Amino acid sequence: MSTRPEVPGEEPDDDEALSWAGDDARGQSAPRLRVASDPLVAAGSDGFDPDAAGAAAASAPRRTPAETALLVATGVFAGVYLAIAVGWILSVQLIASPYYELFGEIMWQFGEFLAMIAAVLWFGAVFALTPEGVSRRGLRRFVWLTIGVLVLLPWPFLLGAFS
Repeated sequence: MSTRPEVPGEEPDDDEALSWAGDDARGQSAPRLRVASDPLVAAGSDGFDPDAAGAAAASAPRRTPAETALLVATGVFAGVYLAIAVGWILSVQLIASPYYELFGEIMWQFGEFLAMIAAVLWFGAVFALTPEGVSRRGLRRFVWLTIGVLVLLPWPFLLGAFS
């Protein structure tokens, strides 16, 4: 049931369905419609233009072999750092706190917490401190990630597993 009285001979405006009452009052415009000059509309009704897709793929920058190797190494390091974090979570459960007073217990638990998140913080810090413009960024990341693996190994878990 319509709230607007029907006027004989007047056809309903289809564009009216694309806006809400009061849009103009708030400074909002109606949704942007595709025009015939849009390449996706000109391509066909489904909006797919194989020529435009091929041109977009050809204009995309290709990775060099060094960039690809760096990407793979970063993925490997991400897995290693995840394993280190899990190792610290497991090793925290193996060692009991030697302190009986409140301050010592709080500091012990804070140290355990830092040990558990240290791998994630190191991984994030390496990426934050080697941004796009740094020279030899890949080599620096690789060196710092390797140092982090050696420093952050969960020794209590590893020594407990081998004894």
